Amino acid sequence: MKKPIIGITCAVVLQEERQQQNETYIQAVRKAGGVPVLLPAVNDPTVIEMHAQLIDGLLVSGGPDMDPQYFGENPIPELGSVNPVMDAYEDALIRLVLEMDKALLGICRGEQVLNVVAGGTLHQDLRKALPNVLKHRQQAPRWFSSHPVTLVPNTMLADIFQAETIGVNSFHHQAVAQIAPGFRVSAHAPDGVIEAIESLNHRFVVGVQWHPEGMWNQDSYNFDALFTAFIEAAKEQQ
Repeated sequence: MKKPIIGITCAVVLQEERQQQNETYIQAVRKAGGVPVLLPAVNDPTVIEMHAQLIDGLLVSGGPDMDPQYFGENPIPELGSVNPVMDAYEDALIRLVLEMDKALLGICRGEQVLNVVAGGTLHQDLRKALPNVLKHRQQAPRWFSSHPVTLVPNTMLADIFQAETIGVNSFHHQAVAQIAPGFRVSAHAPDGVIEAIESLNHRFVVGVQWHPEGMWNQDSYNFDALFTAFIEAAKEQQ
């Protein structure tokens, strides 16, 4: 069986007319047995559909805040930068991938966009929305585990990790608020913030709020099991 092609969304640097991605996403996919392919954000529906058809699985990467208009809200002062090019492209691509029931892994912003596209909402700023939140923007190396998350029993993530709690890194100020229909929470932080979601209606559609690719080459607290499960699910699409 051929190795599955994994599309990785790009970060769009509008001011510099450039698209890019971190090496860690590429290497995490490669290590797990996938063929990483960077997908540039475009506004051509035909090209977006060809992207969806080309890949066996989609990794939606991290990035800026999503425009709250996508989930029916106006921007609050604490909202960070938004990127309309990324929002429009990822919205269209995720919809197609969900329709095709291809494997999908959303990371940080990727989890948030997935939830919104599927019909959920976001907290625009955790400190504004919730009392007594943890520090979710760690000032430590990306490979460092700054807080634990509890895995919900009998979920896909609990089965993947075979654990009740795991340590994660944290680089966000937004999070899932209202979970999308057809999804369930599969992990949460000690302060109650939703840290992972998964679809009840697809073979493998998972979103995590932390950055597992930031730990891809660590001896401890690496997330090989997550990437391996993602790649194995993508193989079924071939």
